[in-house]
Amino acid sequence: MTTTSNNVLAIRAALQNSAGAAESQLALIANNAGDHQLAEIVAELNPAEIAVMVADADMTKPSITHNYITPEQFSGAFSRLGSRWSELTIDVDYTPFQRDVEDFLCPMVLSSEDPERRKAMLGALLEHDHGIDALLFLMLGRPEVEGLLKNPTGYPVARGTYQELVALTFDFYPEKFRELAKSGLDILGHSTEEQQEFAYTVLSALHDEAIALQTEKNEGTAPEEEFLDI
Repeated sequence: MTTTSNNVLAIRAALQNSAGAAESQLALIANNAGDHQLAEIVAELNPAEIAVMVADADMTKPSITHNYITPEQFSGAFSRLGSRWSELTIDVDYTPFQRDVEDFLCPMVLSSEDPERRKAMLGALLEHDHGIDALLFLMLGRPEVEGLLKNPTGYPVARGTYQELVALTFDFYPEKFRELAKSGLDILGHSTEEQQEFAYTVLSALHDEAIALQTEKNEGTAPEEEFLDI
């Protein structure tokens, strides 16, 4: 068995305890074997494992894995984000969920300063079935949204937040930005009740997708993943 295989097994064993335990194991491997070995290990992790690794991370505390996750792994992990949520109702307070979604998405795209990596990761988000809606969801209740969408190059953007994701969409994917801006400005004109309904719709879609992936795995109809889904 190769060193990489042994290290992957060690990470998977640590993940059975917690993301923090796996993070500590990765830090030890990085210290002993370097970045190349980290890249090889992360490449072996499936989307469910990636979702667990980054569950406690945010822009103030990114995971070691964030620099090595592929766009495909990102997309797959995003599809599993909603498995953390339960008891969604139409009148749910959506602000804690906004923090959850923002803390998941921002480090995936923004933890790297490499423009090409940022573009690739942002592209994976925008191409995801729920990517645009997730960004629109992050705009709900934010007073700065109108200024940001109408003047993306002149509005002071808070780095490491959904605002930077929006600004990068303008830079890298102008057609997607036009779609985002049109829908975002439209949502701003809706009543509070309609915005609440939109939040519930987005959260429910993400939750349902994650549960469907779990169900497929449990029924043996999904591609094999060695680590149990969250």
